Amino acid sequence: MKRRGKKKTVSPEKRSARRFAAFGLAVLISFGYMAYGAYNLQIIKGEEYAESANASGTKTIPVKGMRGMIVDANSVILAKSEISYDLQFQRVSDENSSADYAEFTLAILEVLKILDQFGCQLSVSCPLVHNPETGLWELDFGSGVSESVLATRERQWRSNHYLTSASYADPEDCYVLLCQRYRLADSPDGSLRAVAVVSEEDSLRVLAVYNEMQMNLFNSVPVTIAKDIPYDAVTIIEANSLALRGMSISVGEKRVYPQGNLACTVIGYTGAIQNAARFYSELQGQGYALNDKIGLDGVEWSMESWLTACIKERQGSWVVERDSNGKITRYLNYTAPQDGNTVKLTLDVNMQRVAETAIAANVNAVRTLQEDTLSSGSWLEANSAKSANRDWVRYPIQLADTGVLLVMDVETGNLLASAQYPTYDLNAMVAGGASAREIVLDERNLLMNYATQTRAEPGSIFKMCTGLAALTNSAVTGFTVDTRISDGGKFTVYTTNENEAPTCWTNYPQNHRDQTIVQGLSNSCNFFFYSLASFLYGQNGEHASDQLLYKYAAKMGLTSKTGIELPGELRSIVGNQQNLYDTTVSLSEQVTDTPIIVANSIKTHLINYGASYGIQYDTARLDRAIKQLMDMAIETGSDYWVTNARPILMSELNMSRTMVMQRALMSDLWIYLNTIKWGGSQEIQVGIGQSITLLTPVAVVRYLGALAKGNVWNVNIIDSIISPDGEILSAKEPSLFNYLEDALPYLPYIHAGMEGVVDDGGTAVRYFRNWKYTASEWIMGKTGTSQVTIGGIKLDLENNAWFICLAPQNDPKIAVVSFIPNGYAGAHATQAARDFIGWYLDEMNKGEENLVLPGGNQLTP
Repeated sequence: MKRRGKKKTVSPEKRSARRFAAFGLAVLISFGYMAYGAYNLQIIKGEEYAESANASGTKTIPVKGMRGMIVDANSVILAKSEISYDLQFQRVSDENSSADYAEFTLAILEVLKILDQFGCQLSVSCPLVHNPETGLWELDFGSGVSESVLATRERQWRSNHYLTSASYADPEDCYVLLCQRYRLADSPDGSLRAVAVVSEEDSLRVLAVYNEMQMNLFNSVPVTIAKDIPYDAVTIIEANSLALRGMSISVGEKRVYPQGNLACTVIGYTGAIQNAARFYSELQGQGYALNDKIGLDGVEWSMESWLTACIKERQGSWVVERDSNGKITRYLNYTAPQDGNTVKLTLDVNMQRVAETAIAANVNAVRTLQEDTLSSGSWLEANSAKSANRDWVRYPIQLADTGVLLVMDVETGNLLASAQYPTYDLNAMVAGGASAREIVLDERNLLMNYATQTRAEPGSIFKMCTGLAALTNSAVTGFTVDTRISDGGKFTVYTTNENEAPTCWTNYPQNHRDQTIVQGLSNSCNFFFYSLASFLYGQNGEHASDQLLYKYAAKMGLTSKTGIELPGELRSIVGNQQNLYDTTVSLSEQVTDTPIIVANSIKTHLINYGASYGIQYDTARLDRAIKQLMDMAIETGSDYWVTNARPILMSELNMSRTMVMQRALMSDLWIYLNTIKWGGSQEIQVGIGQSITLLTPVAVVRYLGALAKGNVWNVNIIDSIISPDGEILSAKEPSLFNYLEDALPYLPYIHAGMEGVVDDGGTAVRYFRNWKYTASEWIMGKTGTSQVTIGGIKLDLENNAWFICLAPQNDPKIAVVSFIPNGYAGAHATQAARDFIGWYLDEMNKGEENLVLPGGNQLTP
């Protein structure tokens, strides 16, 4: 048995004291822990928690100023931004009860009435469509995209609206459910009534608002549902704001073009960011938001970095406090943004307006003449054979319907007017809708800048280049200002086949006898310039490798871009071997389509030839053989083509020796290869501005300016950049591309030849007979007609028409280029230039009139 000790007795007083001690210790520990927590919260992690609280309770909202203006040389406004008022709607994610939807729907219906009162349209839409023809409901997620894109859009829409395809496959079921959800219709059990009796049209408008909200629900920002609403509508909405739950007015900006159509392809327009890849790789890092507007064309595009107010450096900010739902409860701090800069152009609004009127009248006049000619019996009879061979369904007649008129300051290279016809309304492009669609879909490509983005054979306006090339290379050519050349009819230097020999345009070669460079230009004698081109190339091609004509064209700026500050400028092309076919690049990289056409012809020939032997060639090997054949033709003389082609065909296509020895194979192959081999026949065509030579109108105006005084300018359309405070941030100075010092002794002879074009014996004289000024005393010019082949047929009505001139004659100040594609003949393009220069001389002469000034002190009161 164990012993147990006696239990010790403790008094009640001592037990009480122990309890208080234990309680006090617990309290001390608790307070100590709380004190440590407070210290940790305020001292150790205070800064961290403060940053966290700031991140969740406050937000810095970027604030952007207004986009800069575009003005003309005299500060006339061409593009500006104005304040606009947009109607916005917001529903946060927890506002989704039936009562919430009832209030929102009533608010939407009320603002729809206000918008209707002022003729305003919603800027949002709903994909649900009731087809009036079938009576069925459909989902419309756009067109012009792939089926996979449409499917993705539908999945996203159903997900955001909680409309699974399994439960609501029929679009009508989707419509019914959404109407019930948003209290536009009674619930199925009748427990919830519609807030109002609403038409189907208005129901769809209400659903459009909700649709926009649902598709942006998790962005925690309002959505814009109507843009640029009138101020009177704004005041009504603001006055009733307490009753219009979720509605607010946003102050934004809209781009306005006060001059409408004027200089539309130069100014360009703004719009939404269209390339998501560009946004994420480039624009986002600069400070742009995805819903910002950017320049999409013209100066709006090329000068975006100067005009925009969206980049980080120009942004301001609001620091705001938000509640748990993301709504702003308080504005804490504001930093003002900086507006974009003003871009001042070299264009003169008055010159631009006159130029646009002139080219429009000229194009329409030529079109009328062509239509009259087309219906005349004499023209139809003269062209009956060509008409019979033309596939008119595939190749309908092409008559004048566009045109360009450029005016450049020959002292600076500044473009004073860049007019084209037809034009389009820049405001319509910004607004979008049906008018914008008409502009985009117009077959005349209204958005294209014809001055910089079209190329055409120059025809005879190139002859001044050929003349200067021959004169400045007289040591090679033997040609001087005293050399005389007579039209010999058929030019047979590079062909023994007289039927293929080129001739002059005139049927009376005796009228082109003993011509110097002056008469050669005045008469625009093709034979004369065939001769100059042959001097430069060599009768037997002895100077071919020197490329004298091509190099002089390059010196005049005809083989490079002009440097004009506009997007999409094409480089002009002057014919030579490299531009006809370049062995160093693939077929897809060639300058012209000729190599691809030749390659396809050779491919068809080889396939057919192989088929006659029951052989089918592998496409890759066939393409490789063709490239080798074409390269060989350039690298060797034509006398060796047949010999050199045989091993290529045997090696690459496994042709037998018997096959490669057949004339049926080699004769056609030789003809095709000859098409891409440069020679004297092509060189002389370049001498008169044909062959594969293709020039842009803006390159031509630079070339023309160089003929005035030898200055080949980089063409300029930007005068300066001006800050919002009026400070000139950048002033564009004239810059030379080249100076034709070697041409200076010969320019007077070139000028005399151009003067002869408009005098009593010139090719354009009859178009200046009733002009108020004597053309031969005030201008010097040159016509150019380049033949156009359509469907394998050349019709004179479809020729391109050029007229270029310098004015005034004694001391040229401006270069004027008129170009009408399919304009019939160069002389028909004189009207626009004549009308513009008539106005210009009137204005110039006004400044020279003697002004009667008041005597001394007569102005003082």
